[in-house]
Amino acid sequence: NSDAGSYVCTVMSGSLSVMSNTATLTVYGQPVILDHPTGSDVPIGRNITLTCRATGLGTLVYSWERRSSGSSWSTVSNVNTSSYTTDTRLAIGQYMYRCRVRNEAGSVVSNRATVNVYGPPMLINHPIGSDVSMGRSTTLTCRASGDGTIVYSWERRSSGSSWTTVSNDNTTSYTTDT
Repeated sequence: NSDAGSYVCTVMSGSLSVMSNTATLTVYGQPVILDHPTGSDVPIGRNITLTCRATGLGTLVYSWERRSSGSSWSTVSNVNTSSYTTDTRLAIGQYMYRCRVRNEAGSVVSNRATVNVYGPPMLINHPIGSDVSMGRSTTLTCRASGDGTIVYSWERRSSGSSWTTVSNDNTTSYTTDT
């Protein structure tokens, strides 16, 4: 700003003058957010770190706010840094976060970041065992539902051995070779 700088006051009386001490004028503008936080999908029990970066004159003070579905924005306690790590105890659901940055001239709010906390998939249909004659095949199926991308794989364990992957084809069924 063109008004920023150092100022003095000169007082004259006849041929005598007196100059004041120097006064510095700093002109602050509101902070500007350079990097907004970005959300993500996260499994229950895990956290995510959100980051907000701002620029501006003076002391920048950060705070974080959270809103869950159907509620209003509330300040996250004891967080005053440019990054925030979400709590691992969040329940399954959708949460929105934003950062607020302030200085001597005012405050600005970032875009919101949406964090979706999802749970494990739920099995709808379990594979059903059967008896099959030698030389015949049988098809096992299972189905699941849940949030996020569901990926299927099939494993087999023979008597006394450990589990071995028999298919990573991401299909709900597996056909055996006997």
